[in-house]
Amino acid sequence: MNKVPYDLPKDSRLTRMRKRLQGLQRVAAAINDLYIYGVYPSNYPNLTTVLEQAKDHTKHIIKETKQEIALYDDPMDQYDLTDNDNLEVIKDE
Repeated sequence: MNKVPYDLPKDSRLTRMRKRLQGLQRVAAAINDLYIYGVYPSNYPNLTTVLEQAKDHTKHIIKETKQEIALYDDPMDQYDLTDNDNLEVIKDE
């Protein structure tokens, strides 16, 4: 009988967020591709309405996940600064 090691390294938070993002993107793409399989709004009006709402919700979560990854991965990337830009120095009075 093989023993399963219980001290395996856990995925980092960033890796889990990227996997979540990939899965959500696959869900949105699958909903977009349903017409390939004959699922049209004319054939299934209620189903396509619900799936469009689900796709919109998925896109919202994708956007939030991308922002979370960007914040976690590189917080300084959140600012739209270039090499030529300078931050204003605020002096205490």
